[in-house]
Amino acid sequence: MENLDYFIKDLALMTLTAGAITLIFKKIKLPVVLGYIVAGFLIGPNFVYLPTVVETANIHTWAEIGVVFLMFALGLEFSFTKIAKVGVPPIVTAITVISCMVAAGYLIGTAMGWNSIDSIFLGGMISMSSTMIILKAYDEYNLKKEKFASLILSTMIVEDIGGVFIMIVLSTAAVGKNVSGTAMVLHISILMLMLVIWLVLGIFLIPTFLKKTVHLMNDESLLIVSVAICLVMVVISCLIGFSSALGAFMAGSILAGTVSAERIDRLITPIKDLFGAVFFISVGMMVVPGTLIKYIVPVIIITLAVIFGQMIFSTLGLLFSGQSLHTAVKGGTSMVQVGEFSFIIAALGTSLKVTSDFLYPVIVCVSVITIFTTPLFIKNSEPIYRIVKKIVPERAQAFFRRYTSERVNTKEKDDDWKIFLKRYSLRTLICSGALYLIYIAGIRLAAPFIESRYSGTAADIALAAGMIILMAPFISLMWLRRGHIYKKLWLKSRDNRLPLILLFAFRAAISVLFVVLTCHALLDIPVWLLTLFSAAVVLLVMRSDFLKGRSIRLEAVFVSNLNEKILHKWKKERGEADEDTWLDDRLFAVEFTLLDAGEHNTVEELYHSRMFHVMAARIIRDGKNINMPMPHEKIFKGDRIQVISSREQLEAYLLVLEKDEHIREPEEPMITLKEYICVQTARGIEPEEQIMCCAVEAEKGSSFIRKSIKSSGFRNKYGGFIVAVERGNLPMIDPSIKTVIEEGDILWVLGTQNTADRLLHDGLLEE
Repeated sequence: MENLDYFIKDLALMTLTAGAITLIFKKIKLPVVLGYIVAGFLIGPNFVYLPTVVETANIHTWAEIGVVFLMFALGLEFSFTKIAKVGVPPIVTAITVISCMVAAGYLIGTAMGWNSIDSIFLGGMISMSSTMIILKAYDEYNLKKEKFASLILSTMIVEDIGGVFIMIVLSTAAVGKNVSGTAMVLHISILMLMLVIWLVLGIFLIPTFLKKTVHLMNDESLLIVSVAICLVMVVISCLIGFSSALGAFMAGSILAGTVSAERIDRLITPIKDLFGAVFFISVGMMVVPGTLIKYIVPVIIITLAVIFGQMIFSTLGLLFSGQSLHTAVKGGTSMVQVGEFSFIIAALGTSLKVTSDFLYPVIVCVSVITIFTTPLFIKNSEPIYRIVKKIVPERAQAFFRRYTSERVNTKEKDDDWKIFLKRYSLRTLICSGALYLIYIAGIRLAAPFIESRYSGTAADIALAAGMIILMAPFISLMWLRRGHIYKKLWLKSRDNRLPLILLFAFRAAISVLFVVLTCHALLDIPVWLLTLFSAAVVLLVMRSDFLKGRSIRLEAVFVSNLNEKILHKWKKERGEADEDTWLDDRLFAVEFTLLDAGEHNTVEELYHSRMFHVMAARIIRDGKNINMPMPHEKIFKGDRIQVISSREQLEAYLLVLEKDEHIREPEEPMITLKEYICVQTARGIEPEEQIMCCAVEAEKGSSFIRKSIKSSGFRNKYGGFIVAVERGNLPMIDPSIKTVIEEGDILWVLGTQNTADRLLHDGLLEE
């Protein structure tokens, strides 16, 4: 009871002092964070003129919880879709600044005689600036709308993400007492793979759980569930080998993409503010005046390194990303301080007991000084630019002007390889991570459990078969729909074909490898025989329509969960307009005249022999319209064919037809589906022959539920195409024929009046 009394008294003293100091700091327009640090110093053990906190151990526990909720709130601000949209310049700038400042910090620490761990932690601490301080200064000087300001704020997003990965590296280095070597690289690689697996599982499970239980969630329940998710992720993070801060950040980032993100953020803010204040107060309590006096020279050196290092390297980073010298210098003058993340990194070193006692108060002092100097540099950014302009040689300035002009104003001629490699790498990484997770879970968890109860070859074969069955959807997903970019690259140049073949051979090798590893660990069979068996299994999986349909469903769940918030907002905005407006943005139509059908004598041969997802809406022959032609419809030289698909698919398809000299470049440009439907009357097409688009809901009991588009027989029965599937908030344009129709899906059907009549007759369409 006595300890409880001390705890309450300590908490009362902390909140009273912090409240008074922060009110004063707000009055004199200084950052609140700085007020918390000052309050912590005043009630800490190193300041004897005011009452002092008694149970400091309890305060440090609260401070650790504060780090968790600060990182959770930070994650709620940065969904993965938002991170993906920051653009190249902020990424280039952040990478330049972080890498250079980490190196500078390590060199400075080593030069001052510090050990390797202290030096590398110093580099991590000074590598990131403060979003809070910069944003406050921009608000005060009305600079948020300036170009350099938006670039810097985007850079802060990337830096925060970079800070998370710095913590991973520092944790690994600290535990291993070694900052280099093959072992550490391997360990970090494994941790990164585990991070990807963990992230993918989180995206699959957490948003799905919230969607299923949203009708049960009032504010109280949502708060408890959100905190539970955060703390469970923290526990998992620590078990895997990461820091608690990373687990909290990942939980927040996953929740940031959900519809409930803003509501969770509102509910969690008071908790974050309370525990965050305790954390910054605990930082102030660690300030030891005697230590600061003893280390005044390192404080001055590090402060100068932060101010000038951050300014120079951020300016260079902006220049490297293609910004002008003026924009780069003005942006560089903003990033001249140590951020809040530095305290979290310092706390990590302290909690791991790997950094020296003096490092924490030194970095706090540097932070306080740079917080005060930041507004001065931002306010005088224009005079600083004029000084830099005088110093930089004219030849270098001419180079910068030429370089930035070309980079900013000239679009790359061909981005196809870049887009393809980005998508290829992401899909390969996610699927490989899932295969690795199944393998580890099966060999390390399931196998010992089964062996303790059953023994013999039959049990091993059953476990191996079960693991391969679990792996099959991810192997199929890895090979799912190569896409229009792949086709364009294949057709553009023969030089592209060998790299494309090798890339997909690499995926095949990964798939075969995991099947071989699984069987080899459980069965006593020669490796060469296992390899042949595994290759046959992978080939079977790749060609299975059933697995392709399930893989498409798996991908749809992932995409829907990842973009839930954006999709919900999009659907809400769409509700104010026409329901089919979104199709107008995604589907296009184009007409071409067939010069030579070659060996392609039917619609099916012309369209599906090259694996293109295009739909023949109409063939015009001798003034007559053949609407929605069936696959076996004959085609002849001189036919005018109207096709519908996404813009990218049509561009790829027209490219191959022109290359094979089946057509010339279309006389008219592509038009949207809405325009295509609307111009029919103007072109004299009778109403009964016009093509239309309508929505059909897949209701419970419908004959095509849980069937793929291909096996449902929809095309043959109703004479129309399913051009899009709307599943919840997720729109799927130009779906694969392997897509499985689920209850509640809205099918957007392109057809004629005859199609509509058949749908009405079967009760699938309302009059």
